Amino acid sequence: MDFISTILVFSVVLGIIVLVHEFGHFIAARLMGVRVETFSFGFGKRLFGKKIGNTDFRVSMFPLGGYVKMAGEDEYDPENMKTDEFQTKNRAQKIFILLMGPVMNIVLAIFILTIINITGVESEKYKSEPPEIGLIAEKSPAEKAGLQVGDLVIEVDGNKVEDWKDLELQIGSNPDSLIKLVYEREGKQFSTELLVESNNEYNIGDAGFYWKYRVMIASVKTDSPASLAGIQPEDIIYSINGDDITPFNITKIISANPGNPLNFRIKRGEIFIEKEITPHRSGERVEIGVGLNQYSPMVTMKYGFFNAVSKSVKDTIKLTVLVFDAFRKMIAGKLSAKNLSGPIEIAKFSKRAFDSGLSEFFMLIAFISLQLGIVNLFPIPALDGGHLMIYSIEAVIRREFSMKVKLALINIGFLILLTLMAFVILNDIAKNLPNGWNSFLPF
Repeated sequence: MDFISTILVFSVVLGIIVLVHEFGHFIAARLMGVRVETFSFGFGKRLFGKKIGNTDFRVSMFPLGGYVKMAGEDEYDPENMKTDEFQTKNRAQKIFILLMGPVMNIVLAIFILTIINITGVESEKYKSEPPEIGLIAEKSPAEKAGLQVGDLVIEVDGNKVEDWKDLELQIGSNPDSLIKLVYEREGKQFSTELLVESNNEYNIGDAGFYWKYRVMIASVKTDSPASLAGIQPEDIIYSINGDDITPFNITKIISANPGNPLNFRIKRGEIFIEKEITPHRSGERVEIGVGLNQYSPMVTMKYGFFNAVSKSVKDTIKLTVLVFDAFRKMIAGKLSAKNLSGPIEIAKFSKRAFDSGLSEFFMLIAFISLQLGIVNLFPIPALDGGHLMIYSIEAVIRREFSMKVKLALINIGFLILLTLMAFVILNDIAKNLPNGWNSFLPF
């Protein structure tokens, strides 16, 4: 059932994004007077639909994608051209039709982000705060680079960072990469290089520095030292014996004090209380009988219409820069192509986002739609960007390529596209195998 629900959620995500993309082509074609023969959701055999005017709006067998078929786009008689066929239009009209698909994907991303910003999005409060380092993990890239608690990060690889959200995006999008970081310490600016690690299954970068998270009690065992002391779930631990507590040091402090009473300063709701707890041994472990989570305050941010649009556009631009930067680093060999995600990984992301709530789900749709819009503009002949490249070159040289040349370029583009798809699918599979890509080797 979980597999089926994942496929269904993925189909919804892809369906929304593809329909918007193809709708862009459809509207632009009709505005330019081009007859659209087919508007299909999915590929393969036609299952059902309805013909409205000259267009067959249909649902096809395989719902992973869709297409718009315009009259005279691929098959036409040069000696008997009709005025409502694609090839009879001038280059500016053709470019407009091709461009509107990716543009609509970008518009969809901005629209979703705007709605989320208007209705309110819950996020950790610190994400909108200046990126001042509050915690540094031992033996982490941050520690090795000489960073200290209290340092204020200003730039990552030449990109200004305004808040923790910016910083986490910059670090998260650069796994296994050497980055240059500019920071401020005691009013003076310094720079350093650090090698960002990848510490989770989704290859998200981790530099080992964080906001100053607190520790929250997630659960309390019955008859444990914590339970007997009156500790409750959602209590927040601020200090033990006067020492400030973080997710990195609490286990070490408790483990070092079996049988020794410890004074816990705890925040419960809006008040601080003191509790004395004596850790005990449970097998080879020393514990107080609680489950722990890292904690930061949450806040719901709502914006007026114009501020919501402005913020959405700014966020879209930032994400676009990150996408292009990631591809640039892959081409330069500074970022592994293994960080690409294909349909299997996107399906997993989709299901996880759906389970997290509608806000997270539509946020993912916005991000994938934006990426699809950007990638479709890449100058690969099988994509919209490839056709745009051909028409642009023709406009510069003031003559058309022969149909033979165009077909050769398109076929090369399809080969590149199929190779890329095969790679990302195999890469998705490799991420779920015990030895990664080495699992495909027989020896």
